[in-house]
Amino acid sequence: MKNFLVFAGVPWLALAATACNDQDAEDDRAVAGAGASLNTGGALNLNTGGSSGAPGTGATSGMQDGGVLELSDAEADALTGAACAGWSAEPETQPAVLQLVVDTSLSMNETANGRRGRNDDTKWEITREALKEVIGALPEDLAVGLFFYPNMSTEGSATPRPLEACVNTSEGIAVAPLDDQQRARLGDALDEQEPDGWTPTHGAYRHSLETSLLPSTYPGHKYLLLITDGAPTLTLTCEGDTGSNSPDPVDAEPIIDEVARARRAGVRTFLIGSPGSEPGRPWMSEAALQGATARAGCHLDGNPYCHMDMTTAPDFGAALRAGLNQVTGEISCTYDIPEPPMGQTIDPALVNLIVTTSTGSSQLVLPDALGDCSEGWQLMGNQVVLCDGTCSRVQADGASLQLLFGCESGSVPVPK
Repeated sequence: MKNFLVFAGVPWLALAATACNDQDAEDDRAVAGAGASLNTGGALNLNTGGSSGAPGTGATSGMQDGGVLELSDAEADALTGAACAGWSAEPETQPAVLQLVVDTSLSMNETANGRRGRNDDTKWEITREALKEVIGALPEDLAVGLFFYPNMSTEGSATPRPLEACVNTSEGIAVAPLDDQQRARLGDALDEQEPDGWTPTHGAYRHSLETSLLPSTYPGHKYLLLITDGAPTLTLTCEGDTGSNSPDPVDAEPIIDEVARARRAGVRTFLIGSPGSEPGRPWMSEAALQGATARAGCHLDGNPYCHMDMTTAPDFGAALRAGLNQVTGEISCTYDIPEPPMGQTIDPALVNLIVTTSTGSSQLVLPDALGDCSEGWQLMGNQVVLCDGTCSRVQADGASLQLLFGCESGSVPVPK
């Protein structure tokens, strides 16, 4: 959890999109979690922009780690009225459409530690209960579909076959708004599912994308969440190892290409790697990057990976619930950045976000380009995504948002 900081009676509020000035370091007082310092000139310098950096390249000096600053009325007025603020907008959340694609291959009958004990829940039992809990808490304006794979007994083949030979394409819950009937359909499907077969990830992904998510006419941004506990063992044409109870993985590069194609069609893809997916970490990390859901400060080779890697979590159930909540929170707290006025452009480093609560207080929410995104916001393409803690608070309070564009590093006077 990031720090909440209150600054009162500050003579000057300076907003900076670059690093704070280095002035008499011995007199500076660093404030943890907010990228702020008090310098010898008596001005409060806030590094609210930071340096740019693409996911997978690692963090750079000056990038922000999120946080929230409480603003007085005078500070909020000074910020919104600053000469550098070229324009502002009040974004609104958009409806969303979510397709769940869940691996129920035979290995999901194992426990998270790879064993089956009398008192241990299997990975599928943990996944099923976590999905039921999260689906039960989702808002009604979200449209959700569900597809299990392979949902049938499968085996390898040395020759191409139709998708129906290794993926049960005749079953699945079509995308629909989360009314009581849809929740019941999803819950029944989760209760009835039994793990079996190999892992035709590419075929399941494409089938769900092309027959359920892309054709959906429900309004809102489109998302696909893939949950798997292993590397793919069957190709798009149902080819795979033959004569083996432990098939070798197939090339995952076509799946990455499929995720990139989905992104070009407007679909963002989240990936959760359950215990057992250790061999698939590299491709899942790359797929999250291509699917525009890479974690802040991630690396393709880990520490952290770009997808939600749960292979080392001490408590898989708790980690999965947290990951699912992070996904659904990101979906419900995604805001479109409106088109700028004629002649204006958007510089991602010069975007400031103010939250006004139901009681009228104001908060400057800082960008999170480094951490776990518990407090703050992230910029993804032309969208602002609130971090988990900020999202929960905004939704519970009914707070309003204001985006300010253009401020770099000018001193904004605030009356004492």
